[in-house]
Amino acid sequence: IMDGHMGNPLGEAWSLQTARAVLRALEPYDLLFYEEPLPYTDPWGYAELRQSTSIPIAGGECLSTLEEFRQYAELGSFSVAQPDAAWSGGLSEFLKIAQLFHARKQRIATHSWGAGVAQMQNLHAGFAAPNTLILEVPPAAGPLHTELWGDSFVMRDGYVLPPEAPGLGVCLTDAIKARYPFVPGTGEFNSVPGKILTT
Repeated sequence: IMDGHMGNPLGEAWSLQTARAVLRALEPYDLLFYEEPLPYTDPWGYAELRQSTSIPIAGGECLSTLEEFRQYAELGSFSVAQPDAAWSGGLSEFLKIAQLFHARKQRIATHSWGAGVAQMQNLHAGFAAPNTLILEVPPAAGPLHTELWGDSFVMRDGYVLPPEAPGLGVCLTDAIKARYPFVPGTGEFNSVPGKILTT
């Protein structure tokens, strides 16, 4: 798996020609998929790129609605769509998005970069979708992950096991709320108590 983040590390978007050249150079390495090689303003470029490489093209983690995903599905832009149940309207909308791609024999990979509740929501959605290829999990889970999901998140031998606890399998106690109060103005890409982002 490789992540282009819509261009290079300096934040400059790649052109279709640059993305095509990079992917052709990577074809001998049997990648599971290449994520976000182009900006999301170019679903047509994604479709053209997908037709010009043997590497599966993934994307969609920045898309937030069924209609946004529909355009990419209808154009054939993604081999692997990356919906996030916490951002795209919940479990039902996630499953509608997954079905858009399943009907076209395309896969999904959960995008899951929120805290514990978002993580568990995406695990449940990923296990419920018939075309899930892989589940994204945080590489360094912090307290706002682990204290919320408790024993519900189980990973064994590199595989995430289906959650068995009722509901989403999370427990938001008064003690957790007191330890990690909401800080106005913070968001997904801001450090907050229990989730410190580093580079």
